[in-house]
Amino acid sequence: MTDILHQLYSTPLLQTHVAVPLKVLEYIKSQKFRRHDTGYMTHEKLLDDPLLKGIKKLITQKVEDYFYNYCGYAKIVTPVHVSSWANLHKKGDWGQQHYHENSVISFVWYPLVTESSGDFVTYPKDKLFGTTLSFPYREHNNFNSSNWGFTPKTGDLYIFPSTMVHGIAELEEDFDRYSLAGNYMINGPVKCGKVTVECNFK
Repeated sequence: MTDILHQLYSTPLLQTHVAVPLKVLEYIKSQKFRRHDTGYMTHEKLLDDPLLKGIKKLITQKVEDYFYNYCGYAKIVTPVHVSSWANLHKKGDWGQQHYHENSVISFVWYPLVTESSGDFVTYPKDKLFGTTLSFPYREHNNFNSSNWGFTPKTGDLYIFPSTMVHGIAELEEDFDRYSLAGNYMINGPVKCGKVTVECNFK
């Protein structure tokens, strides 16, 4: 018998692309950003702004593709946008390790980056053999890595479960890095234990 290595219970991260119209980029830049510990952010309903209606539709279509076609769920339930905001990082800013609460699917879209303005980095909640011991590597791979980074290009969109821990590398150059992040819940009949409930988020 040939040995078979099964990759069980993996975390699906979709990397795709949504083009950035100049008027959308300029609109995002024009928003009021407030400072927090490691960067700047806008209000949390940004994709509901009328000028971003087209981008919201495109991102929603990508989220639906991710949920139905990659994750394999039925179309009797529907992803629904619940929050979104733009992030601005200047030199020295970064995004700490975190995950998104009160949502099911999350995304990060990059309307303006350079190849050297910092990676989108993901982290496992648990290491392969637990958190107590660490072992020397022969090679880094999907099983043993303590983090996995992606270098975004302008227009790149990452879609992932809201429980996935992620962060943004420090911006080391004199440049304004923009991203737009957000969350989706699920409308329709869902099970909570043995009980089926009808979710209706707006």
